[in-house]
Amino acid sequence: MKKVILLATMLMSVCMFAQNWKTYTNTNHIYDLMVEGNDLYCATWGGVLKLSSITDSQDLSSYSETMVYNTGNGLVSNDIRTITYIDLSGSLWMGSSDNGISILSQLGFQNIGSDLGLPSLKVTRIIEHESTILVATSSGLAVFYYLPGVSFPLMLHQYTSANTSGGLVGDNIVDMLLTETGTLFLATTSGVSYVPLDSLDIDSAWKTIQGIENPVLSGGNPILSANIESIAIGLYNKVYVHSLNMNSGSWLYYNVGNMLTGNDVSSVLLDSQSRLWVAYASWKESTLSYTNTTDSLFTLIEDNTYTHILKETNGLGYSPISRILELNGKIYFCSWGEGIYRQEDGYWSNYNPVCIGFPRIGQVVTDNNYKPWFASGYISDKPVRKGSMGVSKFDDGAWQTLNIHNSPIHTDNILGIAVDPLNRKWFATWDNASSPEGWEKGISIYDEDNNSWVHITDSGIRYYDNVSETWSDFDTSTRLTTGTIGGIYPAGDSLMMLMCYIGGVDILNMNFEKVAHFSPANTVNNRILYGFYNGQQYFIGTNDDRGLSIWNNDSIPVTGGNHWLIPSPPDLNSCVVYGVVTVDTPYEGKQHWIAASTGVYMWNEIYWYRYDTMIKRYKFNPLNHQWENDILYYVDEERLFGSVRTTPTCIFMDAQNRIWLGSMENGLSVYDPYTERFTNYFSPNYPLMSNYITSLGFDPVAGDLIIGTPDGFNTLRIGRTIKPLTSLQNLKAFPNPFRPSIHPYLQIVNMPVDNMPPGKAECRIYDTSGALVMKLEENAFSRFQWDGKNTNGKQCSSGIYFFVVADEKGNVKKGKLAIVND
Repeated sequence: MKKVILLATMLMSVCMFAQNWKTYTNTNHIYDLMVEGNDLYCATWGGVLKLSSITDSQDLSSYSETMVYNTGNGLVSNDIRTITYIDLSGSLWMGSSDNGISILSQLGFQNIGSDLGLPSLKVTRIIEHESTILVATSSGLAVFYYLPGVSFPLMLHQYTSANTSGGLVGDNIVDMLLTETGTLFLATTSGVSYVPLDSLDIDSAWKTIQGIENPVLSGGNPILSANIESIAIGLYNKVYVHSLNMNSGSWLYYNVGNMLTGNDVSSVLLDSQSRLWVAYASWKESTLSYTNTTDSLFTLIEDNTYTHILKETNGLGYSPISRILELNGKIYFCSWGEGIYRQEDGYWSNYNPVCIGFPRIGQVVTDNNYKPWFASGYISDKPVRKGSMGVSKFDDGAWQTLNIHNSPIHTDNILGIAVDPLNRKWFATWDNASSPEGWEKGISIYDEDNNSWVHITDSGIRYYDNVSETWSDFDTSTRLTTGTIGGIYPAGDSLMMLMCYIGGVDILNMNFEKVAHFSPANTVNNRILYGFYNGQQYFIGTNDDRGLSIWNNDSIPVTGGNHWLIPSPPDLNSCVVYGVVTVDTPYEGKQHWIAASTGVYMWNEIYWYRYDTMIKRYKFNPLNHQWENDILYYVDEERLFGSVRTTPTCIFMDAQNRIWLGSMENGLSVYDPYTERFTNYFSPNYPLMSNYITSLGFDPVAGDLIIGTPDGFNTLRIGRTIKPLTSLQNLKAFPNPFRPSIHPYLQIVNMPVDNMPPGKAECRIYDTSGALVMKLEENAFSRFQWDGKNTNGKQCSSGIYFFVVADEKGNVKKGKLAIVND
């Protein structure tokens, strides 16, 4: 009970971060599992998930999610491979695949990396034994201990092949276990070694398992399990079993001719009843994926008889099993995509976290019902790391994921999403010449209201029959130029632009008829990825194929037409275009901002500008073809991307015309055209999942900016644009006191709902004499915003001021604020 109370305290402490930020990731792909009291801790590729029981039921459905640790709230990595509670220090140790160990204690988070003696940042297993902690890594074994009075662990020794005189057969340790008899087994990619734990420093005490077969047990990723009598080793498509007395007896082995299916083994368990559990799947580290092509999830061998358990039977799902454990007398499965399973009386109970279907966010689009959709694709015909897993939709706290297993969608590699005026979702894919079985090229169109699907490729168009669950034959009345689609974008007048890679741009209407096709100027190979139509111009971006082209007219572009405009800066003629937004500014009129692989640019339809980390803005001189200084930064003014050199990756304009720019290495910057200032958000100053921003979007109902990364996404509350029903409640002014020299403006919000009532409210500012200072109107986010100036445009003096807000029905609320002029 003491440990449970301690862990609960630890959980509360790490929850105390900015309320305006939230983190979302995928936590149903699970590597490891730990039980502590009535709580379950799951090590996933999206962080560590804590589940707590809310009833006395033994069913896993009685558990609820109480915490997720990730890089947004303290972990050094989201890809957590192993987790252990250390009694010695009363702390959680969480080993990652790429950044060492995170330790959570009453003191908060600590990190063990190479500076504290960790041989490698890739950690595979952690075991506590008496006063020491054993850590297996990809570069050897490390032993840590706690010195009395010292709050952080110290390294006692490292063990490698070199310093054990070859006793440890290899340094890349992929699994580790300590038997009841005190023998430590270390499975490496070069073989399996074992040693009495009290003899680690005696080179001659180390032994290597040899002679199981010819060749010897080596290569691959051996998997270990043991009970009080025997040890089991899984390797490739075989399992070997031997008594713990390695000096006598012979090995039993199981293969395709002896009870197993012949598929690769993903996990083995030799339980306390001497039953052998064998799960099937092949692991690919480069994409973090398991593949199970057999119908069997696992095999259970008991009393020399076997049973193959099939997918989707007796409460089980279809996802591969990544690990089998026996904890407190119960058998648990860690699944790769469906959470955890536990064997109950005659069935398997399941807890599948309610989460997005994947970590990597490729694109974010909000549909006409204000529901955000997320794509997981990438420019690749094969699955990519943490991506290529379909699309997910977020709807009032619930997630729906569409993939080729559970829907008619044509592929899991969804590169782009667009929403048409009829609220149909258009899903685009990259070429699938070498893609996994079942993936198709082209686009799918999903009509949620009518539950209908359409699939269009360069072979034609076909329709899905929900009754027979089959596709019709292709009708060639509509054929795309190519089946490789770099993106889909609205083109005005109920038209959709399809960026056909190496083929040009197809424009389809709402009846899926091709009404136009064009190739942009300034391209050689038509490697088109991006399109943006602002009602007046078309911006077409390519993939290192001469960069940006602009059709400077509101008519549909024509190949070789007269309206094509090529940017004069050479930087935009050899780049990848990631995004364009058009903003109306108070000082310079219309501006078009471009995020490209070569930097951040702006075109005001007369001149070209480049924004940078050293000089705020350069102006391109068309006479000498040089960039010249235009605007300098003020002293101590925040700079683009915090003055860190990085690559822009995406761009988004919010309802207040602020321009948000994601980067590859340093988070995001927001540019306010009214104050002409940058503000930067990056880890560790803010709880971002990653400083690599892959996409940006907006949830108008929640008022959240959606910040996509390779490890999930964050939301940052910036203000609602869709008002829920509410009344005037608790008005808050922030920052208060307001310092105009530091902050560009003060905001007045209606809490806790964060928006004013329906209709147009108004706000009046008064000084202490009762004189009216300023009358404010609601901004796009249903807030009031004040720069501290009076109706004459002069800065108000320091002092106390009062604000009065009235809604359309005449209801009134008041508040007080202070101005401090430094």
